[in-house]
Order: sequence, then structure tokens, then C-alpha cells
Amino acid sequence: MREYTHIVGAVLLFLAVAYLTNLHNLFTGIFFAAWISVFPDLVDKLTGKHRGIGHSIFWLVPFTLIGFWNLTIATALVIGIISHIVLDIITTYGCPLLYPLSKTYFVSFGKKRRIKTGTNQEKAILVFMLLLLSTVLLFSTNIVTLLGGSPGENFVFASTADTLNNSQNNDAVKNNFNLNFDLNEGVCKNITVKKVNENETTILIKDIETEG
Repeated sequence: MREYTHIVGAVLLFLAVAYLTNLHNLFTGIFFAAWISVFPDLVDKLTGKHRGIGHSIFWLVPFTLIGFWNLTIATALVIGIISHIVLDIITTYGCPLLYPLSKTYFVSFGKKRRIKTGTNQEKAILVFMLLLLSTVLLFSTNIVTLLGGSPGENFVFASTADTLNNSQNNDAVKNNFNLNFDLNEGVCKNITVKKVNENETTILIKDIETEG
């Protein structure tokens, strides 16, 4: 596969995983996923062997260990390598997953169904992934917010756009709130308001015993 196909595939897969796992610092993750998606080809150019050590699955070991330092970066690196290997496995020549222990090329599908790099088949895959990526960005409220924060904050449907715009002033009034309710059974009530966290407030109403 061409470099641009690998980049689109890695970014798309990273965003999907980030959304499902609630990862933070998406801009950093997107950068590393895109960069590492071309890493195997760069390594092979330096070593002079096409689809050699750069396409080995053993790169997942050091990249996974980076997770002890930064989970987002490690996830992006692992996803970038996996997406590159998967896309190369469906090509004509496949990918040497166990290199240098084994120089066997792993392939998928029958020989006639494999994708040849640079052909219309690869372009069709690229267009399909771009459509998926565009859909993710289109249905998010604000594409700018995709560059920071957590997916739970960024991937919000357009119907809540006004709410997000108003949330910029929340810091100034986050401890102020209004309570509107009716006490139809009487006025002798003991009302307790407990702030559990930023998103949850508990209201406890008890009867007050009166004499006479």
C-alpha cells in the first residue's frame, strides 16, 4: 500500500479505538498514529530490504511498553503498526510478520483477490476509508475540539452544539444551580442538597415532625 493509504487507515483506526476507550490527547495520538504508519517502509528503506525488519510484528513489544509512560502514545504506535501490517497482508506479496525469525510472507485471500499496490483496488480502499473518516468528523459537533480533550467531550452530535458553546462559562458558575420543585404534601420538609461531583447532585427531602 502507498504511504497515504497507510496514514488514513491508521488515523481512522486510532479514532475508532480512542472513542471506544475514552483516550485523552487525541491530537498527540493522531500525530503518532499517522507517523508510525509509514515507519515500517522507512526502516526497510534504510536497511535496503523491502518488507523486511520494518514489517515485523515484534515492533509491538517496545511500542506496548511505552504505555507505562504514556498510554495514548503507546496506543497510537501499536495501532499504526497493526494497521500497516493488516493493509500489507491483503496485498499481492503479503507481509513477513515474524521477520527475522522467519522470512515467510503472510498473505490473506486467494491470489486473484489480493490488492496490488497503486492500482484502482487500492484507490477504492482509500476512498472507502476516507468516507468513514469524513463521517466521523462530520457527525462530531466541532472538528476543532477533535484536537484536544477526551473523546467523550469531542464526539458529540450536532444537536448538542448549543450546550457545548454555553459550557465555556461553566467555570464561573459551576457551583451555582437552581432548584425548582413543589411540595404538595405540606411545607414541613427537611431538604438536604449534596454535591456528589461535577455532574451529579443528590437532593434528599424528609418530613419534619411537628408538635400539636
